[in-house]
Amino acid sequence: MSNYELRRHKAADTVKWIVIFLIAIGLIGAVITLFVMVDRNTTITEIGAEQYMIGGLDDEGAAAEGDTSIVTRGTFTTDGLKVELADEAEVTYELYFYDADGEFVSKTAALSADFDGSAIPENAASAKCVITPTADEDGKVDLTEVLGYAGQVTITVNR
Repeated sequence: MSNYELRRHKAADTVKWIVIFLIAIGLIGAVITLFVMVDRNTTITEIGAEQYMIGGLDDEGAAAEGDTSIVTRGTFTTDGLKVELADEAEVTYELYFYDADGEFVSKTAALSADFDGSAIPENAASAKCVITPTADEDGKVDLTEVLGYAGQVTITVNR
């Protein structure tokens, strides 16, 4: 009789450990899922130097010919928009804002300090950046200088 009770007790212990193991695996999976979801909501994206080309924008936010500045190829979101200048940067930048339909809203003056996003127009959904060198020897931006000037301005937005 005692052999039977011992086997029954061992079987009950095994079932308890299997249930505890499954609950632990479920909790670990839930925590990992939560971290992934939070990370997706708070991740920022940096606008890299490869997204610039030689050119500019006119006062109406339309593309303008010129070789004295660089401009982002496309627009980027204004959600979480922040701009930081490198120490001793030799550039100024302007931000051009567009609404959800791509229509021009407004632009900033030439900025030579960090932009914290507090001056974004209410109806702006996207933006472009124009970077103008302040100490260019020949006054013209060539292809080899694009990365250097773009590297002096760090633009980050929420993903």
